[in-house]
Amino acid sequence: MADAYTSVDTVQVKDFQGDFTLSDFADGTVAELSAPNELSTVTTGYNGNGLGAHNEPGRQRTLTLRLVKASSDDKRINETYELWKNRDSRFKPLEMSFTKNITHSDGNVTHDTVNCYFGLPSAPPVQTLDTTGNTEQVVSVYTFTFANYKRVI
Repeated sequence: MADAYTSVDTVQVKDFQGDFTLSDFADGTVAELSAPNELSTVTTGYNGNGLGAHNEPGRQRTLTLRLVKASSDDKRINETYELWKNRDSRFKPLEMSFTKNITHSDGNVTHDTVNCYFGLPSAPPVQTLDTTGNTEQVVSVYTFTFANYKRVI
């Protein structure tokens, strides 16, 4: 399962230049956070005894990010990718936060935020046509892996 974010959600980035909020999103789902590893493992042993272990790689999150090609956000995220690829000393692992604002029937709003830490590019950016059928819109798809995350409600 994955958490999906659209253009109505808030995605903030902290890179080597500082903080900024993404706004140049493609149509549909613009960011997807998934857990590539399980947080724990359980084995059932003799006589039904259970054995469990905490799996630290379960804290990792994989991000797929879709931005409009050649937009200011695409250029900035691409610069981060290029610094990493070229082993430039200016590179700083990304920190990102993903916020959904959930409005309740009584009018109260809950902010559901996932903060991700120590993000590194895990694949080169891919250029693709928008998958919803709008062939006029070309998007850049980035993939990052984060070492840790925290959900705050």
